[in-house]
This record gives sequence, C-alpha cells and structure tokens, in this order.
Amino acid sequence: MKYLGLPIGASFKNILIWDGLLELMEHRLAGWKRMYLSKGGRLTLIKSTLSCLPTYFISLFPIPMAMANRMEKIQRDFLWGSDDSVHKFHLVQWTKVCSPLKDGGFGLHSIRLFNLALLNKWLWRFASDRERLWRRLIGEKYGCSVGGWSTLSICGPYGVSLWRFISKGWNVFSKHIRFRVENGARVSFWHGSWCGDKPLSLAFPLVFSLSRCKEALVADYMVDGESVVWNVPFSQAANDWEVEEFSSFFARLYGMALRRREDDVMIWTGSKEGVFSVKSMYRLLQGGVGRSFPWRGVWRSLCPLRVSFFVWETTHGRILTIDNLCRRRTIIAKWCFLCQCDGEFVDHVLLHCPFARGLWSHILCIVNFQWVMPKTVADVLWSWKRRFRNPFAQVIWQLIPHCIWWCLWREQNSRCFEDCSLSLPRVQGILLSSLFLWVNSVLSCPFLDFVDFFSFLACLE
Repeated sequence: MKYLGLPIGASFKNILIWDGLLELMEHRLAGWKRMYLSKGGRLTLIKSTLSCLPTYFISLFPIPMAMANRMEKIQRDFLWGSDDSVHKFHLVQWTKVCSPLKDGGFGLHSIRLFNLALLNKWLWRFASDRERLWRRLIGEKYGCSVGGWSTLSICGPYGVSLWRFISKGWNVFSKHIRFRVENGARVSFWHGSWCGDKPLSLAFPLVFSLSRCKEALVADYMVDGESVVWNVPFSQAANDWEVEEFSSFFARLYGMALRRREDDVMIWTGSKEGVFSVKSMYRLLQGGVGRSFPWRGVWRSLCPLRVSFFVWETTHGRILTIDNLCRRRTIIAKWCFLCQCDGEFVDHVLLHCPFARGLWSHILCIVNFQWVMPKTVADVLWSWKRRFRNPFAQVIWQLIPHCIWWCLWREQNSRCFEDCSLSLPRVQGILLSSLFLWVNSVLSCPFLDFVDFFSFLACLE
C-alpha cells in the first residue's frame, strides 16, 4: 500500500517501487522537449527535475545503485541530446558536471551522494530529538550507545534493513561532530571529541593506555567545587619519559571552560552555525576541491544561458573542434575553416587564428584597450577584469568575450556545414549587432539606436 505517496511494507531494495518515479522523470525529460530547448534550457529543466522529483523518496529510502545509474543516464542523455535512435557525444564527464560551480561543474547533485546526505539527517535527528516517538521506538528496539547519540551496531538479519543501512553511515558522520560538555553525563571521556579536535584516546595514546577505565564518561572524572577538578585514575605512576605527555594532557583538560548548567550538546563541524544541513554533508561527501576554474567569468556575464553553456564547454576545451573529433576516432581533415591553414583546436579557433585575431583587434580598438592575448580560453576569463564607474560599461565589458566566441563559432560552423563564408568586416558588424541586442535585452533598452551604442563603446573609461 501507499501512504502519502510512499510505499508501506515494501523493501526499498525492490526495483518496482522506484519504477513510478523513473517513469515520471522520463515524462518530464521527454525526448520531444530536446528538439525545442537549447542546452541552457535543458540544464534548467534538469535542475528543476532533479531537485523536485526524487528528493521525497531518497530522503527516506536508500536508492539502489542500479536505479541511481538509470536516473543519471536519463539526465545525461537529455543534456547532450542523445536517445535510443541518435547518439551524440557527451562532451564532459558526468562527475565534472555534478561538481560545484567553483570546481568547473553545474552544481547538479549526484543522486547517490545526495541520497546519503539526506539519510544522514536521520542520524542527526536521532541524536538531537530525544523525545520524538520514532526516536524512542528505534532506541528501545536496537539499543543506544554511550550517551544515547546513536544506536548499537545492528547485526540481526530480519526487520532491520532500513535503519541498519542508515546507521552504517555513523562512522563517516561521527568524524564531523564534536561535543560541548555541560554536565558531562552523555559524553565519553576518552572516545568523544570534546577536548580538542580529536578524542583524547588519539591525541594522547600513552596516557590512554595507562587509564583504568577506558569507557568512562566525562562526569565520572569531574569533581565538584568552586572550579572544576579532574580526578583521572591510572594503573601506574608516570615514568620520567612520560611526564611531558601527562603534562600536556592535564594542561588541555584544565584549559577547557565548562559551564555545567545544561545537558551536553552535539555540534556539527561541517557548518559555521554548528547545526547539521544536507548541503554541508553533501559537500563533505564530494571530497576535495578540484582545479581552479574561472566560474565567475563564465556564469556572471549576463549573456543568454545557451552562450554561457557554450563558454563553459569552451573553457574545458570540449567543444567539437576537429582536434577533439579526431580524439573520438572520427576521420576528418585537420584544418581550420576560418584561416584554412592550421589544425583546428579550441584555443586556435577562438584566440590565435588570424581571423579570430582580426575580430579581437577590431573590438579592442573600439573600446580603446591594449591587451596581450593569453594562451588559453581559461586564461582570458581569468584576466578579463576591468573596473568602470558606469554600470552599463561593466555589463558590456563582461559580455565582450562571450559575444566574440559565439560569433566565431557560428561562423566556423556555417563554413563547415553550410558552405557559407562571410568576410571579416561582415562578421565584425554581426558581432557589434549581437552585442547591441544582448545589452538592450539585459538593460531594458538603455540605448535608443546602434549609433548611440557605438559611441558609448568608443568612450569606455
């Protein structure tokens, strides 16, 4: 049966309970929509679909790996325009697409990692919401660990599959928590992260090996008085070579400020507020930061989204130039359709081709700016910085590289596929016209005509 849209009594490992969600996603990302949407529009639709459709399910049930792969395949094929009858190249790896904007991705969620982040919120709620009915029920059924922050390890074979899967995440979850000790009745003295960044058992292994009770709570060693006094029993006295570590151990203990007013509190180290959030957990599961990427130059420009998507592909060096096609085992002549002499690769077509240099020189002369062309497209975006007092001028300056590359790529494709070539002066005119239309659409028509816009370009300061 279903209750509030969720299957009751069915195993989450059963693929059949996920088929309805899969069909709904296929309907939202239907193939006919690919015919009428640019890549920027497809990206917007994928973001809205991914954030709305599966979240309700994957916040409660672990998704099978096979189903997660099928959902991501639907999204990949829709983004790059592939289906059962038409195969198109997937230009950028899906792991890179799912990385944050700062790392060169789109900020999409990997379904598997997002599922784990959503399920970890139940571990946080188990530790913090002690009076909830579901929490008391699970605690009575499986037992609680020291302090009641988590359940005991589950080894039974029947009726425990869902919570057993969720509780397995405690090993990763516990690495990103620490405790604020108040009365010390719920925090392990040696194994809890309450005095420093690491548990005392790891920070002072020699002292821990000589302790009498290795499972004691903080409250067991605290002595009441005007100030906190620590009474930690050991199996033997310290030797001469152990005095230094014992001194550091007690110095850390007496350096802790304890209020002893309330109950002990668990703090999440993944966020500044100290409170668990799915967003912070997802970032931790993603791992380290990738290479630097000029994401501001790609996405902060107010050009059409399809153009920003193209510049994003260009910055990764993944547009379908002849050089990239040859790497994908496509037999084709290696020459540039713009200059008709050199091999066609990304930086050559958009920066160093004589035709491209003529277009860049033309626009730089209009805006009265002298500039040395960098080696790569990414270097252009990193160095394309200039401050203007007029906000209109700042917007135009950010649009210039995108507009130049878009016009160059359209001209290259028209020469390749339509056998239609334009002269450099005509392409320069198309560039200025496109820039004029983009600026007017963004700034609600600040320029009455093209002459006014051209005069404004010539006076950029």
